[in-house]
Amino acid sequence: MSLPEKEFISKFLSLVAQQPIVLKSDFKTPMENITNLGVALPPLKYKYDHKRLKRSGGGGGGSARVQLNLKSIRAPKFVYSQGFDQSDTIYQVKEFLIQKEDSIHEPSQIKVLLKGKVLHDNILLSDLKSDKADLVVMVSKLERAALQSTPADAAANASVGTEEGSPGSAQIPWAKIETLLKDEMANPQEAAAVLQRLQRGWDLADLD
Repeated sequence: MSLPEKEFISKFLSLVAQQPIVLKSDFKTPMENITNLGVALPPLKYKYDHKRLKRSGGGGGGSARVQLNLKSIRAPKFVYSQGFDQSDTIYQVKEFLIQKEDSIHEPSQIKVLLKGKVLHDNILLSDLKSDKADLVVMVSKLERAALQSTPADAAANASVGTEEGSPGSAQIPWAKIETLLKDEMANPQEAAAVLQRLQRGWDLADLD
């Protein structure tokens, strides 16, 4: 770079620093005046997984099937063997169970487990990496009903929802616990939510 060029650049930068350029909010540059696209951006590092596309049925040749064995480990007891598309999700499996079981009303009541691990609703069946799978299903009481229930109803639901063979669960005084929570907490909805968490925790511990 020659000396005149350096002087020009130095003076230009000085002027810019003293009088910053302010563009209007609606400023536009005509397309014919654009000579370059600015600084080149680094390439996006993304590893394309063509196998996942095939597993999800995106290859255009029709979606493959997954055979699921769905078994409930507590009331309501049921066993279903049903085929699903690999592009289906766990949420769609829950919708299938809602159609089959009158006691299930919402997907939030259902937990689907594979080898002790809870499968989230957005997981594709292709992610199971098998054309057959045995899934364990846990069904809980409807949370909305528990929030609106009276202390007597909560005690009755706790007794009805207890799995046969677990006599200790029926002796939990849920009605007294709910009354105590409402006395200690100012917000009745928060008290009901705490009671629901306690009941869910007890049901999970009861499986052991």
